[in-house]
Amino acid sequence: MSGLEHVAAARDFEPGARLSLVVDDTPVLLFRIGDQFYAIEDLCTHDGQPLADGPLEGTEIKCPRHGARFDVRTGAALCMPATEPVTVFDVETRDGEVYVGPAGALQQPAPGGSTDVITSPMSPAPHETASVESEGATTAESSQGPDDLSLIDALRQVIDPELMINIVDLGLVYSVGRSDTKVNVDMTLTSPACPAGPQIVQQAKMALERLDGVEEAGITLTMTPPWSPERMTDEARDQLGIF
Repeated sequence: MSGLEHVAAARDFEPGARLSLVVDDTPVLLFRIGDQFYAIEDLCTHDGQPLADGPLEGTEIKCPRHGARFDVRTGAALCMPATEPVTVFDVETRDGEVYVGPAGALQQPAPGGSTDVITSPMSPAPHETASVESEGATTAESSQGPDDLSLIDALRQVIDPELMINIVDLGLVYSVGRSDTKVNVDMTLTSPACPAGPQIVQQAKMALERLDGVEEAGITLTMTPPWSPERMTDEARDQLGIF
């Protein structure tokens, strides 16, 4: 398919409404948020299953199975267990009608009528929440220092000595925030009495401070919400024989 495809009348959408449709043989979710429309592929990049039944909170849709969240404006993965963004589609409203097409379709001239172009950008703007691979975990990105994936990759080097799985895939990392040269991590342990807790915290701090551009890493332990096996990635579950 080339260009945009008519999918609905704008008046049929209330703010917060969504529509499941197929564009160029691809399942797509169309959202109205305020007066703007956004479209993403109806596919969680973590487990390959639909997002259609997930709750929409602001501009974020949550996978109904494992809790991964995506920004419907940019497609960015916002928390584990998803690490890859979901595909975004171009959206245009023209004469009260909504048109959807693959990214880049808006570069092709559309025949007739005045247009009000609403495009879904392909990457997060600076300071916007970016992707992190942990259920309930987010990474706040700044303009300096290592990017969010570098921070998460560094934390993947920290292994729980009892389970022999890295703390990211275990779901112990709740959030990673970055401000200039300082990184702040909120994380948990598999249990409040975990004997390896001090070791894990120290290794996480050292792993982050080894990165260029990071002068200080602060690790905050929290038991709210408490850790549970549901927070683990599929890879971690496979290693532990949990199905």
